[in-house]
Amino acid sequence: MELVHLLAVPVRPQNPPETASSTPVQARNGRCTTTTQIASHGAAKDKERPKRKADSEVKTSFSQRHKQAKTKDGDNRADTDHSGTDHSSTDHSSTDHSGTDHSVIDRLVTFSTLPPQVHRLIFTCIECIEDVFRLGLANRYFWSIGRERMHDYYMSFLGRWANENIVCVGEDVKPGDYPPGLFSAQELDVLRQKTSDIPYDWDYDWDNVAFANEPFTLDHFTFPSISTTEQDVCLSGESRALAGHFSDLDISEDPAFNCIRSEIQIEEETYFPQDQQWILRNLTTKQFVRSEAIALKPEFIHGPNISVLGFGEVVMSRICWSTSSFTSMNYTANISRGVWAGHRFDITTLARHQDETNMVGWSDVGDEVAREIAAIWESEYGANWRETICNHKYQKYT
Repeated sequence: MELVHLLAVPVRPQNPPETASSTPVQARNGRCTTTTQIASHGAAKDKERPKRKADSEVKTSFSQRHKQAKTKDGDNRADTDHSGTDHSSTDHSSTDHSGTDHSVIDRLVTFSTLPPQVHRLIFTCIECIEDVFRLGLANRYFWSIGRERMHDYYMSFLGRWANENIVCVGEDVKPGDYPPGLFSAQELDVLRQKTSDIPYDWDYDWDNVAFANEPFTLDHFTFPSISTTEQDVCLSGESRALAGHFSDLDISEDPAFNCIRSEIQIEEETYFPQDQQWILRNLTTKQFVRSEAIALKPEFIHGPNISVLGFGEVVMSRICWSTSSFTSMNYTANISRGVWAGHRFDITTLARHQDETNMVGWSDVGDEVAREIAAIWESEYGANWRETICNHKYQKYT
């Protein structure tokens, strides 16, 4: 399951339509509000403010906004001037020709009146996700941007190994034995000259060296002194921890926070829709495997996650690499020289794959992989292997 989460490319959820086009305006009390909130204030207050532009107009450049502001401010002064002066017949000899645009100067630029592009940039630069939530609580418009940033944060925990070279290496691999194409010729030259220290205890004692300056092997990449261990993150647990952080503060009683609480607490299924078909892709060879080709039962398919036997088992069966052919399996083929060892993968929706590639140059190897998987499991559990492993493994998924 962990390997699937590392390879599956998340799908961004659609924003609610009622907040997707909200834009900020400046209220009389100086607080930033939204067009949705203003609509309920009545026609009298609407007349006191310039009408908002359409959503497509709001996303114009800052200079265009100034030009539009100049025109609208001029119109508004004509509409609200109670001096009785007819501006259409005013003597223009008294007009200020200094080049100063008083309409721009008079226009108060505040944080809430900045262009949406700037607001999004500000949200992007906020490193602490808790601060993103705090700013998003200001109003619905800012939460519509904060929600996007929240999804960016949660999605960053998923698909972290997508499009990365992956190999499952054995301890008995010899120096210079690498999967074809994993390293360039220049990188291989560096690795041949590299050495590593072998510790006394592989699990606990890495400080005491048993063998110094040993020729470097592929297995040495697994050493903590060389590589870091990928931490598996429970997304639902992470989101609940964030919600709990605010529950410990006074903000937990804020009506705005109560409105977004349910959005903060998410499940992984939020980014892995189960109503779409998912495929495993070998990006190196341009081959793919459909979920239905390997799932033991159709009801076992839950988006990219497949109960009992799924994409993770398929990848692991083909990326092993060791100099020794010994395995603790009855399978007679040399699984330790995996045909996909060192390749790049991802798990994505079939629809997204079709949009990206138009299926040109790609081959469906689902049947081939299914036969190979069947041979591996049959060598261990016999002809009724499907029923056997379902009885053994399915109970933990129910």
